[in-house]
Amino acid sequence: MTTAEFIAACAWPSIVISVIALLKARNTAAFPYLGKIVFALCGTYIVLLPFYDKSSISAVNDVHILMIVMGLMMAGAPLWQPSLYGSWRDKAKVLGSMILIMLLGSGIAWYAGRMLFLDHLTSRIVIEGSVDRAWRSSSSLKADYLVRIASQTVRVTEPLYERLEKVKPRVRVEVGRGSNYVYDIEYLAN
Repeated sequence: MTTAEFIAACAWPSIVISVIALLKARNTAAFPYLGKIVFALCGTYIVLLPFYDKSSISAVNDVHILMIVMGLMMAGAPLWQPSLYGSWRDKAKVLGSMILIMLLGSGIAWYAGRMLFLDHLTSRIVIEGSVDRAWRSSSSLKADYLVRIASQTVRVTEPLYERLEKVKPRVRVEVGRGSNYVYDIEYLAN
């Protein structure tokens, strides 16, 4: 298990434990200290996320889960809006922005949720063949690692990309239907 896989595997359990600890200690003297610890833990994960997001499949799934949670939080945020006051124009502006925020949040949650559903709850695509090409996409943010196997392009994590780029072996891979990431790889004899 690499460091990235360990960090990704510990992310959600530590978030759940932190939330439970904060809820239990909210009216005690330990709350400020526990709050600082949880804040430091969350800050550490946020700082490490850009470095480790493509280095393990667990980290890729963690990002999708985070997108679902953030999308649902955005979709539910207007429900906590206080009652509207003022003229009908003021109410219409606020109501319009609330609807747009709910739609944006729902769209983000749908996008990431659909991807996770297709990856984990449907059968995976099986591709067998030689690695034709390995390259990085040219995006402005952070490039994806891409591999062409038997004339089909799939996304891979950074460690797998580095192995396949050097050797270009004959492989059998299982690819998630939603994210198009390689979940399982088996090296075949030439």
